[in-house]
Amino acid sequence: MNYKDITKEDLITYRGYRKDIYGDKFSLYISNYPINAQYLKTRIGNSEHVLAELCCSVGVTLEYLAPGFKKIIGVDFDKDVLDTCKENLKQSGCTTTSELILGDVFEDTILKNINADIVIYDIPFWYPHKQENQGNLLDKNPPLKKIIEKIRTYITENIIIFSPPEWDYDYFSEKLGIIEYEQVFIDGLHNRNQIYLGTLIQKKGRTKIELSSK
Repeated sequence: MNYKDITKEDLITYRGYRKDIYGDKFSLYISNYPINAQYLKTRIGNSEHVLAELCCSVGVTLEYLAPGFKKIIGVDFDKDVLDTCKENLKQSGCTTTSELILGDVFEDTILKNINADIVIYDIPFWYPHKQENQGNLLDKNPPLKKIIEKIRTYITENIIIFSPPEWDYDYFSEKLGIIEYEQVFIDGLHNRNQIYLGTLIQKKGRTKIELSSK
C-alpha cells in the first residue's frame, strides 16, 4: 500500500478503520492498524491497570485498547492532533476514563505527572516522511536509550515500543538489554516491530505474530 497513491477513503477501508474516523491521510497512515491494536488488547489488557501512550497521534491505538483498561492517557505535542484524538475517543463511544496531555514526551515535567502501569512509546518520526519530501526524520527522535530510561524512572518498567520494521533486534537489545522483539506481519507484510520490556516480556528474544486485516 503506497502512501502517495492511496486516498484517505481507500486507506480507511483497507485498514479497517471506522468510516467516521477523524484525521488526515498522513495521521491515519502512520497510525496503528485496528487489528494490531485489538491483538494488543488481548495481550496486555487489564481492567485494573492504567495505560499511557506517548506520541498518541489521533488515538487509533487508544481507541481500541481503551475497553481493556481502567484509564487511558494520551500524550502528544501537537494540539490539533490531540484535539482529533479527543474527538475519535468520543466518536468511538469510549466509556473508559481518559486523560489527554499536551506536551513533549522527552520533558521530565511531563513524564513525572503520568501515573500508569503500562506505557506505549510510539517512536514519532518514521516513514512516510521521506515520501512527503521531509527527509529522514529518524534523526530527530530523542535518543532511544535516554527516553526509555526516563520512562522507567518516572513511570514504569512495563513498556511497549512501536518501531519501524527496518530497526532490527540488535539495535534494541544493545540499547535496552533484555527484550522481547516481536515482528508484526499484517496481511503477510512486515508492518512494524513491538518491543516489550519489564513484565510484559512473554518470551525473551525474537518473536513473530501474523495478523490479517480482512
